[in-house]
Amino acid sequence: MKRLLPLLMLVPPVAAGDGLATLVEDGRAGLELRYRYESVEQDDRPRTAGANTLRLRLNLASGSVNGLSAFAEFDHVQAIGGEHHDDTRNGLTSYPVVADPEGTDLNQAYLQYAGPGSTTLRLGRQRIALDNERFVGAVGWRQNEQTFDAFRLETRAIPGATLDYAYIDRVQRVFGPDPGSPPAYFDGSSHVLTAKLTSLPVGALTFYGLHLDFDNAPQASSATYGARYDGSRKIGDNWIFAWALDYARQEEAGANAARLDAYYNLLELALKTSSAGFTAGREVLSGERGTFTAATNPAFQTPLATLHKWQGWADKFLTTPPAGIEDLYFGASAKFRGWTGQAVWHDFSAEATGADYGSELDLSVSRRFADRYELLVKYADYSADGLFTDTTKFWLQFAAAF
Repeated sequence: MKRLLPLLMLVPPVAAGDGLATLVEDGRAGLELRYRYESVEQDDRPRTAGANTLRLRLNLASGSVNGLSAFAEFDHVQAIGGEHHDDTRNGLTSYPVVADPEGTDLNQAYLQYAGPGSTTLRLGRQRIALDNERFVGAVGWRQNEQTFDAFRLETRAIPGATLDYAYIDRVQRVFGPDPGSPPAYFDGSSHVLTAKLTSLPVGALTFYGLHLDFDNAPQASSATYGARYDGSRKIGDNWIFAWALDYARQEEAGANAARLDAYYNLLELALKTSSAGFTAGREVLSGERGTFTAATNPAFQTPLATLHKWQGWADKFLTTPPAGIEDLYFGASAKFRGWTGQAVWHDFSAEATGADYGSELDLSVSRRFADRYELLVKYADYSADGLFTDTTKFWLQFAAAF
């Protein structure tokens, strides 16, 4: 975070004496535990993965004095009962990957100033999850989530609008904290800006721009500019119709060897009540015809996204193939006596060539107990048809927060 240290001058000083006492006395501590069993059967690996992992998370929040506060969060990820999976660091490559490496990590550590006009300044290691996390997210699904060494400014000082800017010095990725391949972090100088207009007659319009420049991962450097329109309307007494439209262009940035002229678009429609919902969508990340290396991949990429939320829970498309991808999906959800169930079907094909990639069925059931505990059972089945191999994943997860 050395490039961010000069920004400390933007944070007002804390009053001495009583102010320091208030920071401590009004502080709070939290403890979270998350156990997960993840099974992966993948046709191109000779063994089936069975990963038992536990994440312990301790967070400490100070009180607030003159709008100034501090926050710190520590994570420890531990494999239980031996390792029967490739965690990207243990060398067990005969197993499929379960990207939850062991380690202890400073997940977050930042100073925050809450000023007038609903303006917040935050400096340090922090979680950033923008809108639907398609371009910048925390990857909260993995045991070691993604956080950012960043300076961030959020403000609602302009009526009917929200502005959000972040300068990112380092990305702490899910593969850390130990070095290896894939890299545990992206170093560089990146800028992310969003402007959301919320005073429209219906819905909200968001403009966004990302300039990503990574010293140790030039193939992930890019400049992306786009707009998103989403909203909802009530139909009758019980139903709500919702929609989302998104479009973006992307070109290369920094030392990226690829020549990018790629686009992204999304159309999603949903119909829902308090107890059920139905979704249909089409998402396209463009590509090109031809043969390309990893360093010259011309497809639209989203390296900072919460990728597990998109294009299937089996995580087959964490990097967009050179020919791009078209994802046609349909989903349904229901709530019954405290339980929530979800089913999603995906059909994948190449944007540039129309070739079939495969299809996937995702299922989940979850329930919260006493606002403190959560149980989740989840399943993903990817059926290959021209790209990758058949993959089946199963998860059982229990979480508690105190």
